[in-house]
Amino acid sequence: MDSMDTWPTPVTVDDRGFDLKAMQQLRRSPSATPADVASDPDAAAPGTSAATAAAPAAPAKVGTREKLANSMILVIPLVSALAIVLCWMRYADSNNGLWLGMIAVILVLAAITWISSVKKAFARAQGHLATRLPGVIGYGVGIIREVDVESPFDENGVSDTVTAHLVLSVNPVQGPNFQAPVDAVYNTSDSEKLTVGAHGPVRYLRSDPENTVSIETRLNDARIRQIYQGAAMN
Repeated sequence: MDSMDTWPTPVTVDDRGFDLKAMQQLRRSPSATPADVASDPDAAAPGTSAATAAAPAAPAKVGTREKLANSMILVIPLVSALAIVLCWMRYADSNNGLWLGMIAVILVLAAITWISSVKKAFARAQGHLATRLPGVIGYGVGIIREVDVESPFDENGVSDTVTAHLVLSVNPVQGPNFQAPVDAVYNTSDSEKLTVGAHGPVRYLRSDPENTVSIETRLNDARIRQIYQGAAMN
């Protein structure tokens, strides 16, 4: 590294553009092979541990059992609504408060089972993404080579945020080094800390690294340390 200084964190970034491109790549690309994952554990999905990322990637196929489990997200509300309607009709005929109690029980059970089904579905989806993202998204350490910060003065006086135009030299976890331009919005006070040689974690699409680099702000400290270690060993 040129410096021991890490760059400041930009203000909340809009990741929708990057995520959209990543999802488009996921639709076109096959699952990551075990060799890809084992050679690049730091390219796993955000929040995925190194041990999980290093495990052999299974084909991202959705089995019948999983499809049935996912369908429960729709089945539970429909069945519950039907049961509630029937109970209400019985209550209207008999005026027996027992049926109101049945409706309350159905609502509680339906809410508990539906929430559980949604959580399990998201967990399964995250597992499928973890096996495929290593072939799509790469991580590395970006070092500022050039920096140009826009003037904080505008028609309203001094702006709270400014846009910084950076040229980064990226040392990826896997693969050759490359340079890439990056635009990021910073608090005006933080932008003063942007200097040549400052560094931080970045992510990019493997299909077009020079044009898709983005400053990484979504990983925890442990994952960032893994990226730095992987980049140093590359």
